[in-house]
Amino acid sequence: MRSAVKALSALLVVGLALLGAAAREHRPAPFGDTVAASSDPRARAVAADALRTGPGGEVQAYDRRSGLAAWSYRRAGVLPRRLVPVAGTTVAVWDDGMLTGMLPEPAAVRWHRFLPGVQARTPLLLVPLGAGETFLVMTSELVMTYNTGDGTIRTSTLPPPGCSYAASGLDAPVHLGGWVVVQRVCADGDGDRLEGFSPDGRRWQRPGTALRLAAAGDGVGLLAVPAREPDPLDPATGHSVAERVCTAR
Repeated sequence: MRSAVKALSALLVVGLALLGAAAREHRPAPFGDTVAASSDPRARAVAADALRTGPGGEVQAYDRRSGLAAWSYRRAGVLPRRLVPVAGTTVAVWDDGMLTGMLPEPAAVRWHRFLPGVQARTPLLLVPLGAGETFLVMTSELVMTYNTGDGTIRTSTLPPPGCSYAASGLDAPVHLGGWVVVQRVCADGDGDRLEGFSPDGRRWQRPGTALRLAAAGDGVGLLAVPAREPDPLDPATGHSVAERVCTAR
């Protein structure tokens, strides 16, 4: 009797394993993914070393020397807005708010991350930080930092109620190496701030109304433009360069 029960249990385990394998084999592709090899016979020997957007709304992996595509990747019903190289990984930004980390060779779609609130025409900034091991994504509604290797989220920051981030235009963010300085604009004007972001999220904030790159005495700084006169800033601290020089003395 016990032998029969054991045999039945073993058959049940095998059956469940086979059923799981079949389900995995026939499961729908996540996020509408479709990866396809090139139909061009010449592409069989192609070693892809770059990615580009194709005429049909796909991302193509191709060989820079020959221009031949080795394989393509598309997502049903959406288009790639742009491709951003970040430390060996290329991040595709899709018009539905999806971010996809990709490699041309070996052919790999490494990860997906969804960015809420993004539509086809939503202003969106994506920049590598430092050596590119992390990157920052910003819209008017949020700022997020990610690990490039696996797409995991490091930090997320929301502006206060009634405020938003200036993602484009004259007050667009300034990117300096491992730092991004953004302008926060509030409806009442009292909450307007310059905010400094590193891979670890927001590190400082100070009153300000606009900014741009400017030469400082000891390098390149940020030029805050308040109501009275310009003030060169250190992007790592948000303090004026003049204050830092005085402190050092």
